[in-house]
Amino acid sequence: MKKILLLLLTLTVLSAGQKPFLIQGKLPHLTGMIKVLWDDEDLELNAKQKTKLLEVRKYTMKNAKALGKQIRKLETEIVDESNDNNTHPKLLKERVNKLASLRAKATMVHLKCIYDTRKILTEDQLYILE
Repeated sequence: MKKILLLLLTLTVLSAGQKPFLIQGKLPHLTGMIKVLWDDEDLELNAKQKTKLLEVRKYTMKNAKALGKQIRKLETEIVDESNDNNTHPKLLKERVNKLASLRAKATMVHLKCIYDTRKILTEDQLYILE
């Protein structure tokens, strides 16, 4: 029961706020859940798995944060200019397309993280997380 509550709390924290991804709140944040259950006796991560999972998380966080920073900057520019009554939407099209491209890249980083994480874990470990 304690473990379930901890996972729910983790999911709530991870889902809070706007993420840089195209798909919001529907894909698992496996490395975030694993971080909470790192030394859990039921999950039983071995040293090799932990090393690989840290590599996946480091790559994912580095790239997602970099893309998120670009996304927030571009969103602010678009919002600021769209609030100017004289800015025609056609003038924002290129930046909107760039924003969509950045969000697509961030989503691919997330999907790669999920895929790589699932390849590291056993079926029993995945059952505990999913």
